[in-house]
Amino acid sequence: MAEMAAKPEVFVRKSSGLVRTAGWWDVLAYNVNFTSIGLLLVFLLWLGAAFYPGVNLAVSAILCTLLILPLALTFGYLASAMPRSGGDYVYVSRVLGPALGMMSNFNVTMWWFFYGGVPSAFLAIYGLAPFFRTMGIFTGNSGLIDVGNWFASPTGMFIFGALLISLLVYIFARGMKTFFRIQNILILFAIVSTVLSVVVFVGKSSADVMEAFNRYVGPLTGQANVAQFVLDSAKEGGFALAPFDLRQTLLAMTWIYLNLSFMQSSAYIGSEVKDARRTQLRSMLWTLGLVGLGVLVTVVVVVNAVGMDFLGALGWADPASIGMSSTPLYTEVAAYLSGSTVVAFLITFGFIFWSYAWLPGQIINGSRNILAYSLDGLFPAWFHRVHPKLNTPVVALGTMGVMSILALAIYVFTSYFATLVGIFGFILSFSLVSIAAMLLPYRLPAVFEASPVKQRLGGIPVITIIGALSLISCVFMAWVFVADPNASGANGPVFMVVFNLIIFLSGLGVYYLAKWLQKRRGVDVSLSYKQLPAE
Repeated sequence: MAEMAAKPEVFVRKSSGLVRTAGWWDVLAYNVNFTSIGLLLVFLLWLGAAFYPGVNLAVSAILCTLLILPLALTFGYLASAMPRSGGDYVYVSRVLGPALGMMSNFNVTMWWFFYGGVPSAFLAIYGLAPFFRTMGIFTGNSGLIDVGNWFASPTGMFIFGALLISLLVYIFARGMKTFFRIQNILILFAIVSTVLSVVVFVGKSSADVMEAFNRYVGPLTGQANVAQFVLDSAKEGGFALAPFDLRQTLLAMTWIYLNLSFMQSSAYIGSEVKDARRTQLRSMLWTLGLVGLGVLVTVVVVVNAVGMDFLGALGWADPASIGMSSTPLYTEVAAYLSGSTVVAFLITFGFIFWSYAWLPGQIINGSRNILAYSLDGLFPAWFHRVHPKLNTPVVALGTMGVMSILALAIYVFTSYFATLVGIFGFILSFSLVSIAAMLLPYRLPAVFEASPVKQRLGGIPVITIIGALSLISCVFMAWVFVADPNASGANGPVFMVVFNLIIFLSGLGVYYLAKWLQKRRGVDVSLSYKQLPAE
């Protein structure tokens, strides 16, 4: 009895109302979805070839995957040691203190508010527009081509983005089981799209690609050799190939990191993962390995078939000059190369489910962060209300939905937000998570010793070594984002860094304001951080 009394209560089981419904495949699909290999490849092949002269895309893929590995291990180890919802909020607040935990995680939540508008707009411009445009080209239906081009307009992006956000919030409110069933089916269509695209390019030459491009896109412009027109237009505009350049190869990693660093998305739904102590680490490493390998194979096959000159020219040339409202994606080129309406349908229809794949995780994860703040007394109690039958935090979900629609309007109708500009901010939070991993065995020894990740190497906890490697990787990637002019948007790197730092530090203000308000009510919120949050 004395031994039991002395045992630290590090896993006092409370109830947040959430239910552990996510199995191994659910979690793996969730993480793979958030990395969206389809979008990753679009950005890397299209922008990498066009705007990073001398880049070797295969080397970029290998190096970036290796750099993200310590981060994957860090999140995986922490998610196994502290299997709760909230991700870095739990890890940093319990190891480094509540103020730093709020600073780290509120930063993440704010960026998920901002980024809520990005993938919802991507549904139209990268999903629906290419699908209808391609089907119109293959069937000779100009009306479908016009519909596709309309989807890529600001109005089309906003309308269908807002509808998507509303639909997702409704699905999430109905329960995670419902969402996982839908997710696990739709991801199969997306995977088929990617695999078919690769298969189509295998064994093909640049001449084959240009001939197919001329055959299907030529009628839109009335030019017999529209592929050569694209090449000539790009060169006149300043595009040129260059010999291998290590700096450009490193800078191009920004477009890989944008997606692949979120292989740890399931850390934010830890209270809903079955056997989280084992499932989390495995799913994160499997996600990194599968997506990293998929990117490498696809890049090698596509570059060998298309050639860096035509890939770069497509990204550089004005799409309006070839009768399109947006640049044709590699999936559209694969559809032309297949010569089959059925294959073209499968490729472009399946890609729709990659186009918005960040969004579900952003809404779900952000709502779980808000719920965690509320449980710890930093947000009003009604934010952690969970529907008694559906077991979902409907108020927090609704908040994420409204904020995402506002962010969508900003992204679509203004030039204030660039796709890469917030990733520097995420790296700041990743750095704090890495430090928390390094110090976990020393700041929370009872949690560490009770966890499945209590291994040591030469007397040093493995999680400490992993955390140190992850921190080094984060610092290096922070330099990459600052050095890449494409990551800063129109305002430049100084503005990007300052803006990200302001958002990063804003969590401190939220924490101390909430602490002061609660103290006036006679509540000491710091006591909530003496143990892990409710499951």
